[in-house]
Amino acid sequence: MALVVEMDNRGNILPCRVVPFEGGGNARIVGPADSTCIASAWSPDGKWIYLSAKKDDRFQIWRQGFPNGEPELVTSGPTSQEGIEMAGDGKSFITSVGSRDSTVWLHDKDGDHQISSEGNAAAPSFSSDGNRLYYLVANGQTPGYELLVKDLIGEKIEKVLPGYPMAAYSVSRDGKEVAFAVSDPGGHSALWVAPTDHRSSPRRISLAGTETEDSPFFLPDGDLIFRAIESGSNFLYRMKADGSGRQKISSQRIFDAKAVSPDGRWVIASIPVAGEEHTAESAAFAVDGGLTVPLCPGYCLPNWNAAGTVMFLYFPSLFNGTYPLPVKHDSGLPTLPPSGFERLADLGNVKTSAVIPRQVDSIVSSSVYAYTQENARRNLYRIPLP
Repeated sequence: MALVVEMDNRGNILPCRVVPFEGGGNARIVGPADSTCIASAWSPDGKWIYLSAKKDDRFQIWRQGFPNGEPELVTSGPTSQEGIEMAGDGKSFITSVGSRDSTVWLHDKDGDHQISSEGNAAAPSFSSDGNRLYYLVANGQTPGYELLVKDLIGEKIEKVLPGYPMAAYSVSRDGKEVAFAVSDPGGHSALWVAPTDHRSSPRRISLAGTETEDSPFFLPDGDLIFRAIESGSNFLYRMKADGSGRQKISSQRIFDAKAVSPDGRWVIASIPVAGEEHTAESAAFAVDGGLTVPLCPGYCLPNWNAAGTVMFLYFPSLFNGTYPLPVKHDSGLPTLPPSGFERLADLGNVKTSAVIPRQVDSIVSSSVYAYTQENARRNLYRIPLP
């Protein structure tokens, strides 16, 4: 039997599984159900399975007797235990013990300012006028991430939908609605829409029986772009904010939906490379179902400024920092080589002073942007077994 870590087609890490080497029989989950399992190991005598898995808000080490035992906790407490390596005598293991948190920051003409103060914060995005900054926060008091908004003029911070956890979100251009994805305990995601003035309750717009829908993006006309899973594959879809008028944008399979242009003409997604099923490249899909344009032959993160006049490209395997690329009015995209950006020379004459020295999440201009900063404090520990 083989002990494996598994990822689904949305990029989510699943519970670990035991898989027969010979290919017959069924793979089965080990460790706590509905968990995220990132590492596993056998005891030297093969009688125990050890797992680094996150059931609630942090990773702990679990063990389970093989073949028919029940999962039980080995570690506990406020720290997170990530990764595991068994000692040769089976009397101890080594793991990375510590904590990790993320904070949201704003860069403006006065420098860098930390926006979030409690819990883990992520996914900042500006309102269309640049006067408000939305972001997700997990504080441990409520399950999952909640959506907050900071008024950048009045400095007030408010919860947008108190008590509603979400995995991804998009705010309409007029700021009156928010679309968000909610995952159930089984890992299936559905889309919801809610008014930001709290005058009515959030409403589910994913159809009953749909497999999974997530990654919403509002278009300027109020329609939504989203990712849907059909028979184990991901596709780009469009629909009205009430859930009607569903249509597939392209028959091309995708991995992730990443960004939508401010003019609503393009959606960026990562797609499988032909002949290399587990390798991704990035492409721009015309929302009207027309062209598909290669953007990067690999992992990259594009974003537009609020006006849609500049695309900012983060391509970690090619260069450090986020590069601004002027957008052509006729195409809505920067000048692109036939195969996308493959070399630094493909970016043209980008002024060094205009390069942002980090990955950014949302951008108003070269001098006003938001980003997430992760902090990790970890050390290796040997933990004896009872």
